[in-house]
Amino acid sequence: MVELNQLLLEFENNVTWESVTAEWKERRDSWVSDVTSAAKDSDLVDLLIEFESNLQWESVQNQWKQRRDAWVEECAAASSVEELSSLLLELESNVTWESVTEEWEEIRENWVQKMYEFIE
Repeated sequence: MVELNQLLLEFENNVTWESVTAEWKERRDSWVSDVTSAAKDSDLVDLLIEFESNLQWESVQNQWKQRRDAWVEECAAASSVEELSSLLLELESNVTWESVTEEWEEIRENWVQKMYEFIE
């Protein structure tokens, strides 16, 4: 679980400030602390949904607008690290390249590979 927490933090850390809401900028430090200390899947689910909720619409692919409600429901129903990992991967794949740091392009492949280790 701790590694998944770290992967969520790594992704969030590579989303640019322009891509998130003003509220997120105020909440972020305590959110990072909450993710770091999350011990249960259900805690991490809520934090993942909260992060997604603070992404600007311009930061995600157009099809995400249709997929989002079902994705949130699937997150709420997730009961395993595998499901949660898959949902985080899906979110990441719907965030536009303009919304992430240049560094993300370099480290993304390794991050995705680590995420798939939870799913396989």
